[in-house]
Amino acid sequence: TSVPRGAFSWVTKKMKDECIVDIPLCTTNRINAPHVAENILEDGNADLISMARPFLADPMIVEKSRTGIQDEINSCIGCNQ
Repeated sequence: TSVPRGAFSWVTKKMKDECIVDIPLCTTNRINAPHVAENILEDGNADLISMARPFLADPMIVEKSRTGIQDEINSCIGCNQ
């Protein structure tokens, strides 16, 4: 697709760095794999991750990630972009 994974997490990172608000910030948009979400959190780009379509593509995404079978996750491909 034309939008890279986690492409807009820089926005929440900027808001956090500039102390624009003093509440936890959530980022979203094309975060469709657990490792992408984990990297965003580890890099400090957001406090929370919003994921919707990945759960439609694979309702067992959390369980598969937790049990180490990420390669079996059916990924959202952003087919309406």
